[in-house]
Amino acid sequence: MAIKITGFYQLPHQTMPELVDFDEVFDTSFMRKYTRFRTFEKFLQGSRLKIENQRDFEALPEEKMDAWVRKATKFSSWQEMLDTATDKYVMHKNM
Repeated sequence: MAIKITGFYQLPHQTMPELVDFDEVFDTSFMRKYTRFRTFEKFLQGSRLKIENQRDFEALPEEKMDAWVRKATKFSSWQEMLDTATDKYVMHKNM
């Protein structure tokens, strides 16, 4: 079952946030560089946390996501991973 997760991001040159698919923010090159997974979906599936949809993802306690991020990535928290991915996404989008 495919898991589609999105988030709203306000890029520096925009006045309104835009809806962005996490598969774009956490693209294959990012996932390969910083995790042991090829896709964000595989990363979520590998966590063994019950994340089947957007609602499950949003309801997940950040402490659980932080623990999984520390175990499966080069980051110390979910926020650090998200910030790094977002920065790279914005840089790529502005090229």
